[in-house]
Amino acid sequence: MSKQELAVVILAAGKGTRMESDRAKVLHSLASRPLLIHVLDTVATLNPKRVLVVVGYQAEEVKQACANRPIEFVEQDKQLGTGHAVLQAQAALEDFEGDVLVLCGDMPLIKSSTLQDLLRLHHKTSAGCTLLSLKTKQKKDFGRIVRSPEGAVSRIVEVRDASEQEKTIDEYNSGVYCFDKGILFKTLASVDSSNAQGEYYLTDTVGILSRDGHVVACHSTQNADEVFGINSSEDLKKAERIAQV
Repeated sequence: MSKQELAVVILAAGKGTRMESDRAKVLHSLASRPLLIHVLDTVATLNPKRVLVVVGYQAEEVKQACANRPIEFVEQDKQLGTGHAVLQAQAALEDFEGDVLVLCGDMPLIKSSTLQDLLRLHHKTSAGCTLLSLKTKQKKDFGRIVRSPEGAVSRIVEVRDASEQEKTIDEYNSGVYCFDKGILFKTLASVDSSNAQGEYYLTDTVGILSRDGHVVACHSTQNADEVFGINSSEDLKKAERIAQV
């Protein structure tokens, strides 16, 4: 694998209203450990130079749960979307040169081997962005990967903004990406909030990069459990069952 330095940005600012709990979503436990700790343990196997956690709701409690770990925290005061969340890491990474892996703190089942495969593809293709997709015939409430007639990734459409035709696409966005750091923040500056949720989507960077001629690579998995994000108490119960297998 390339010697390119790696920084990891983990999104962990949300409350998780569907959890029906006052506790921050990433602090809910799976197999006796907070969801965020599972993710931190997994990314540690990649030997990143920097690990940044974007905190917001119950920021101090999240920081305490991660005590004695070599990580940094950046705060997202207002929940304005995933693109806005990643943008909070820009100042902290000002002097960093390399790749930035972005993933969510509520995906405790993501595998180190999958992330390593993603990074290998990113380096092999010299991509501006490499994303992880899920290929499945099962219907999922995720954004869709829209490809050109030639098969190249052209953009990601969030499910709330997708047309009926786009909702028939069976390749889903997992929310895991690797970016060239310089390209990431330049592209985020072009993202706006003109969408159904009025938020700054990180997914919009993919369409901008593709339009501007950058390589957008895609590593696909067919393991839906691995990219399973915990959004409700039912999801947490399901993850417990998966983890016990």
